[in-house]
Amino acid sequence: MRLIAILSPTDKWGTKTEYSRLRKFLLKDGYIRIGPEVFMRVVQNRKASEKHYRRIDEVKPKTGVVRLLRLTEK
Repeated sequence: MRLIAILSPTDKWGTKTEYSRLRKFLLKDGYIRIGPEVFMRVVQNRKASEKHYRRIDEVKPKTGVVRLLRLTEK
């Protein structure tokens, strides 16, 4: 199973540091940067993906958009 995080920051003052903090968190947490604002991580199962959803929800900035996708393999 793969998790993909897509970031869409805004141009408001002060959000640059929040998004820099989020990017650093994602890289430290094991995500791989596959595009300028796209990060991916491989997880074992659905329970692990829900854990990462909650962790990103705690760190994400209040402005802008952070999209999370869960891709399963069959």
